[in-house]
Amino acid sequence: MTQNQREEEEEEEEKRRRKEREEEEESERHLVRWESNGPLPPIPDINFASFLLSVLTQHGGKKALIDAATGKHHTYSDICAMVPRVCANLKAAGVEEGDRVMILSPNHIDYPITTLAIQLLPATCVPVNPTLSPEEVAHIVGVSGVHWAVVEEGVVDLVERVRLLLPNDCLKQVWVIGSSSSHPSLSQLMRGESGNASVLEKDSSRSPGNVAALMPFSSGTTGLPKGVLLPHRSLLTVVMQNKCLRDASKEAGSSRTSVLSRVLLVLPLYHIYANNTNIITLISGGRAVLMSKFSLPDLLGTIEKYKVTYVPLVPHIANYMINSPLLKQYDLSSLMAFASGSAPITPTAAKALTEKTGRGLGIGYGLTETCATVSINSPMVGIKEGSVGRVLPYVEVKIVTPGSREALARGKEGEVWVRGPGVMLGYAPTPTSPPSPWGLQEGGWLPTGDLGYCDKDGFLFITDRIKDVIKVKGFQVAPSEIEAVLQEVEGVEEAAVVGVPSPRLGEAPRAYVVLVPGVPAPSHEALLDYVAARLARHKHLAGGLEFVESLPKNSIGKVLKRRLREDYLKGLKQGDREKGAGLTSKL
Repeated sequence: MTQNQREEEEEEEEKRRRKEREEEEESERHLVRWESNGPLPPIPDINFASFLLSVLTQHGGKKALIDAATGKHHTYSDICAMVPRVCANLKAAGVEEGDRVMILSPNHIDYPITTLAIQLLPATCVPVNPTLSPEEVAHIVGVSGVHWAVVEEGVVDLVERVRLLLPNDCLKQVWVIGSSSSHPSLSQLMRGESGNASVLEKDSSRSPGNVAALMPFSSGTTGLPKGVLLPHRSLLTVVMQNKCLRDASKEAGSSRTSVLSRVLLVLPLYHIYANNTNIITLISGGRAVLMSKFSLPDLLGTIEKYKVTYVPLVPHIANYMINSPLLKQYDLSSLMAFASGSAPITPTAAKALTEKTGRGLGIGYGLTETCATVSINSPMVGIKEGSVGRVLPYVEVKIVTPGSREALARGKEGEVWVRGPGVMLGYAPTPTSPPSPWGLQEGGWLPTGDLGYCDKDGFLFITDRIKDVIKVKGFQVAPSEIEAVLQEVEGVEEAAVVGVPSPRLGEAPRAYVVLVPGVPAPSHEALLDYVAARLARHKHLAGGLEFVESLPKNSIGKVLKRRLREDYLKGLKQGDREKGAGLTSKL
């Protein structure tokens, strides 16, 4: 290589670096982050379970975990005694550091103890939805590399069916929460003596590095669930974020701790929303009242019986409450606030819930992949209708042009990207995906797949999912905009809009509507005309409208639009072109 060639290469390299610096500087100008008077405290570099136990021991003999149905409970002292014991006995049984241990159970007071014991070892806890099919659980076992399992007695048969789909030596041991004739019980691990428990707890306080503490599986609304690798620092970020908010609420003259004194968890603990709520409840010295399944009378009765102060919800539970006469039959005077997360709640529903209950509603935005909450819309940090709130401590957000890394200014809509110490290491690799950190971009940024924008005051607005956006003659149509219009109509309980094939338009919006029982129902034509009168022509329901009894949802309440599209396409293949009261003819 000649001297001139070397100089030309060096010059090109310097240009590239200069361009990267300029792009980074431009990106930095558009970042949205928590505003504070000083630097945020560092995230501790320690085993999460060990850290949590050191805090919980301060709460002594107070009740910590209560079974809503039976009143059985564990105190904070119980947790601090049992977690190291279960951990030591898991290790004695052959569970090694870094192993993956599945927990398959509805909400139970032994659930958090099991999770913490696995993490203390440190092994990786893999929480799984117990209502999944054997094939879905087998998929999760295969992706996660699980060799050990703790299951609730009611789902032992499910595990046995899963075993038939797996290699013979895949699950080495299964422990049962409750009793089983074919497997040892978790209570044996809780009672069993191990002289190594105190040593194990001390050893586990060391830094776990990038060992995954938790491997929840994403909701799978657009395909098979993906294993999300969350290190110990992700869970510690949840703790430190809550501390910052607690300190901020004290400065503002309110008390976040009192709101969390008695928390009702009907949301499943295998989901990150409930998992994090349980963490902040325990950190605050509150009581977590656990329901194993949802029914509205049981939920309202539990609030009354246990003087619940705080209830995190998902939108479909909020809608049940809004439309039910049962609200007037229970004493909800202890209740201080609700929260809504996991899926978007409409401004109409949010307003109706606060008006009917007289209680405030905090709205949060986060993902399994971020672990910690990204933003909240609540009196504690400020409220803007239609927003998902201000960005929280330890989180940075930027809006980028979809399909690029170009950062956009405030008010411009694009894809929401998130960065922070709580963000996952990556997805668990599968035969069809690259290894971790698949899903992350350079600099540790997580593209969320959500469309949104930040306003001049730093409030984040989510407008839709990128994959759900409908392309009508080259125009982009956000289903959420049409859904919001439909839900303005009296008698409409829920609506979901998806794009369906159209030879004339490319794609056309099609609506699926659930009506409120016992209320005069609007007609197909009335709803079509209502949308047409309020939205541009390319947003009209040219793909038709269909009344349905319910919308397909996952266990946490997200609408499975993928299934609506698949069912529609199956109908087309079968020649059923009159689906939706003949309105598909408008295609």
